[in-house]
Amino acid sequence: MKNKNGYGSLLADSRFEAFLWTQFLGAFNDNVYKMIVSIMAVRVAGAATGSRYLAIAGAVFVIPFLLFAGHAGQLADRYSKTRVLQVTKAFEPVAMVMGIVALMSGRIDLLLVVLFLLATQANFFSPAKYGILPEMVTEADLSRANGLLELTTFVAIVIGTSFGTFLYERWQGQPATMGLVLLAIAVVGSLCSLHIRKVPAAGGREPFHLNPFHEIVAGSREILKDRGMALCVAGNAWFWFVGALFQLALLLMGKESLHVSETQVGLLVTALAAGIGVGSVAAGTLSGKRIELGLAPLGSLLMGVFGVLLGLTTNYTHALWWLIGLGAAAGLFAVPLNAWLQEKAGAREKGRILSTNNFVSMVGVIGASGVLWLLHDVMHWSAGAIAAAAGVVMVIGSFGVVATMPLVTFRFLMRCIVNVLFSVEVEGAENIPATGGALLAANHMSYADALFVGLSTPRTARFMMRRIFYEMPVGRHFFRMLKAIPVETNTPRAITVALRDAHDLLEQGQLVAIFPEGHITLDGEIREFKRGFERMVRGLDVPVIPIGLHGAWGHPFSCKGGDAFRSWEKLWRPRITVRVGAPIHGPVTPEELRQAVMELVPGEQANRRVAVTV
Repeated sequence: MKNKNGYGSLLADSRFEAFLWTQFLGAFNDNVYKMIVSIMAVRVAGAATGSRYLAIAGAVFVIPFLLFAGHAGQLADRYSKTRVLQVTKAFEPVAMVMGIVALMSGRIDLLLVVLFLLATQANFFSPAKYGILPEMVTEADLSRANGLLELTTFVAIVIGTSFGTFLYERWQGQPATMGLVLLAIAVVGSLCSLHIRKVPAAGGREPFHLNPFHEIVAGSREILKDRGMALCVAGNAWFWFVGALFQLALLLMGKESLHVSETQVGLLVTALAAGIGVGSVAAGTLSGKRIELGLAPLGSLLMGVFGVLLGLTTNYTHALWWLIGLGAAAGLFAVPLNAWLQEKAGAREKGRILSTNNFVSMVGVIGASGVLWLLHDVMHWSAGAIAAAAGVVMVIGSFGVVATMPLVTFRFLMRCIVNVLFSVEVEGAENIPATGGALLAANHMSYADALFVGLSTPRTARFMMRRIFYEMPVGRHFFRMLKAIPVETNTPRAITVALRDAHDLLEQGQLVAIFPEGHITLDGEIREFKRGFERMVRGLDVPVIPIGLHGAWGHPFSCKGGDAFRSWEKLWRPRITVRVGAPIHGPVTPEELRQAVMELVPGEQANRRVAVTV
């Protein structure tokens, strides 16, 4: 589906750009400092003791996300997320001043203290960072905003890691200079935060709890009440578990199967991070104006395939490509989950939900270290075998994802097929309400019209369709999965029952879609509308949404016939326009609704008279 918005419109927003620079510089600085600490641990403490400090450094960076995640969520729910970001960011220069002292002393313990402070600052920054997105941008831009956020984060990790090595090698004898560079970056990031768009406080009134795990327990209870959120949080934890497992396994694969230098191993990690950035942007592009959860099973499947290929290869160049593919698939998997969780979480508990998500994700990171130790050190599996096994599990898991959300997967598949066969442009999609009941009424030009209408909204519309089509062996399973409303048109009683079912669904707050003409047009004309829709909305305060479809007449899916198959323009990706009109509230006659639909159809269609009366 085409859309007129894109990454350009987001990047043209200086407030959003300031947000991206703020978090980019923060992630960049964290990784620069972490790399400097890692190098100093090995060179100052010696290889044997240094490796122990490397493990400690990894733990130091994770612990704040476990201890203070709940507190971070409380602040994000109680105060303006803009203010939380700005105040939290202001602590980074303070930590870097202490970092200068630690660098000049050369003491590893002091360096680790500063690393702990930076990790703590990042922990308090995170829930507000992700929680502010749905308050800064519309739902139509949320997936793209998450794509840019993930891209800039992983670019910061890659560049920060490399720059940390360069900084140490260039000024290892001038620790004060290194510290001043880090301080300057922190100050610039803090100044950028002052330009982030101001959003109001969410209004959370929950008393502040000193117990660090109170919010995590409360957030877990809320998440477990909603199956969708629970699956989303589990998916995010799986993403971080797999990412950490592959990152750790790469360090071993470099020596065991690829036989490359430490610098080349670093490039492997860079390839993985770069792939995640590319996949994140691709996820935002493929999602368009919606949150496309259907990308998750595709991402999971591709992660598994590339994981198996990585585990089986002994060629360094191939490993680089497989890691880029693995990272890109991970981006496809993670971005829609993050966007959906941000949108789904209630405004007053967004911080609690996101901080709980961070906590569970960090547990996944720790779990990856445990699994690697068990499989590699205890069971003596090779690193390649571990990577391949993880890939197999992901391939199997992708089918589990499809089984848990078949409708989402099917809609994504249909959307892909529609975009291959047609060039579809939707106008006025914002007229379809995000919540509550509404009746969608469109003209009927082709057998693909239900796809055009259904994919114009992220919500699932319940279509009324003739039972003869509903019971077709080829599509029966899918129609039932889509919960279509079958209508037996031969008996008045069956029609009455179907109309009553549609009325009940509208009353329950669902979307119902109909083609008021009764059946597909035989001559390209918009036929007279039948009166059945009036009974559906009778006594209900729900809007009727007129939708005009144009461009499908003449395609083989229409009833034109004749030379349709000889017209390449009509056969391959014809331009389909879906125009969604303003909601009609209150009583509307079939003639009035038909006129509203005709006014949405471009060209001469709107001026034609009715050729067939039903």
